[in-house]
Amino acid sequence: MGDDAKFIKCQGANLTNGFAEGPNKFTILTSDKHDVTQLQIGFEGPAQPEVKLVTKKDKSVDVTYITAVGGDYKIHVKYKDAYVHSSPFKVKIVGDVKASVDKVKTSGAIKEAKNNADNTITVDGREVGISGGLSAHMEGPSKPDLQFKNNDDGTVTVAYKPTAAGTYKLHLKFTHYHLPGSPFTIACK
Repeated sequence: MGDDAKFIKCQGANLTNGFAEGPNKFTILTSDKHDVTQLQIGFEGPAQPEVKLVTKKDKSVDVTYITAVGGDYKIHVKYKDAYVHSSPFKVKIVGDVKASVDKVKTSGAIKEAKNNADNTITVDGREVGISGGLSAHMEGPSKPDLQFKNNDDGTVTVAYKPTAAGTYKLHLKFTHYHLPGSPFTIACK
């Protein structure tokens, strides 16, 4: 019974750190031979988080948790009452989100962009543990799609491709707080 559990792995930055007011996310990687209804997730810590599970077509499970209180937590992930690989996970949840967001750094195409070309911005949250939970929208002559790529090193790449020259405003946020410098005024040529 416990043999099945050791083949299940969890991944994501929010297995080691996260933020009160979240959202904090990680993924449970299972296979076709696992019955995801047999997964159990428990939290130990200063508060009981709100937890949402989404089972994807590949049978992996996305876990999102939000807690109102910072502190040290343990996340217990089990399959058929046996711990999965590396569980329980020790997680440090930072309570003062605004102060942490103010320490996030951005670089790349935040002042100038090229028209009809891929432009990228790097969001560096390594100092404070932000590597997900970002949102963005862009205003300007065209409506470029914004794509996020978690680089699994505490940074996130934001890519966009404007289709008209002009001035754009990019709003980058973590939870409901603007990142330093946001909204960015970007000249696209």
